Amino acid sequence: MNWEPFMQEALDLAQRGSGEVEPNPRVGAILLQDGQVVGRGYHGYYGGVHAEVAALEDARARGAKPDTAVVTLEPCSSQVGDGGKKTPPCTQALLAAGIRRVVVGAIDPDPRHRRRGLVELEQRGVEVIEGILAERFLQQNRPFLKWLGLDRPWTIAKWAMTLDGKTAAPTGESRWISGPESRRRTHELRARCDAVVVGFRTAQIDDPELTVRHVAGRQPVRIVMDPRGEIDDDSNLVRTARTAPTWVLVAHDVDAARTGHLQDLGVQVIHVKSAETPRHIHIREAWRELRRRGLRRIVVEGGGGLVADLFGWNCIDQVQCYLAPKIIGGRLAPTPVAGEGRAFMAEAWPVQDWTYERSGDDLFLSGFVF
Repeated sequence: MNWEPFMQEALDLAQRGSGEVEPNPRVGAILLQDGQVVGRGYHGYYGGVHAEVAALEDARARGAKPDTAVVTLEPCSSQVGDGGKKTPPCTQALLAAGIRRVVVGAIDPDPRHRRRGLVELEQRGVEVIEGILAERFLQQNRPFLKWLGLDRPWTIAKWAMTLDGKTAAPTGESRWISGPESRRRTHELRARCDAVVVGFRTAQIDDPELTVRHVAGRQPVRIVMDPRGEIDDDSNLVRTARTAPTWVLVAHDVDAARTGHLQDLGVQVIHVKSAETPRHIHIREAWRELRRRGLRRIVVEGGGGLVADLFGWNCIDQVQCYLAPKIIGGRLAPTPVAGEGRAFMAEAWPVQDWTYERSGDDLFLSGFVF
């Protein structure tokens, strides 16, 4: 049987998760019964159901009993919590549904899991056919392949800006640049990340809550990069530290009395190596520490200095921008990426695989940094 048309349809489904599932792979699945398609599914967002389970739910809703699964990536076999995994193993779901044949695009490129799922299926008597359009899966999943080589969290830089590239007025006032729909989507992003991060000045000037409020979803860890531990006791983040997880990353030599006081208020203080630049934390070491503490996907919401530092350390993997139909002007108005910038256009950080769509009155842009 020619499996390529079915696999291509599964790859097309997988692409719908682009920008939402990373650092997890984009995966699509097609289910067949007697050679006819009876179910379709894809991995829609980080932490959501996997493609195989979504396809099984689709087939079940149609009253079908599929016998074959066509999946762009080897079905997972690891358990919840294994390496940060959030969903049950797809191999078990396929076996429970009575699937007797699994057609696979690519073998799992993660050496920790490679072929584990296929071996389990074969041991249970399932016919496995592999390598169908495998190269197309690898081309489609450049972000996932990048993630496998990282020792830090997948990092999304998110901002809202005006048509002239400003993230606030010259006074620092920024509420609101983007519209209600864009703000709702920002809360959706927070709910699908392990943590939301801001710099000290953003925490001081904006006094944000950084919680999920406009949508249903879990609360991320709230993180402030605060080298000297100067965050105000009466800030929204500190006042609510006992009800929403709050971490403050400080330099290793910060005053012990101050860090102890923050901990008494419910803040988790994490000491990180200082950078050579005064009043800065070593970004690379800080991000490695976040990964060691179990964070896989985080979003940085400002400010421009922190985002610039992260770009400088090659710690930005994805960019999400809401472009609002407003103009502020003013040479003192802040921009999303500050710092010294790049001296020449040829040195600019390239952002690839862009997508564009409307978000209320705003324009939403999303792309990847490789």
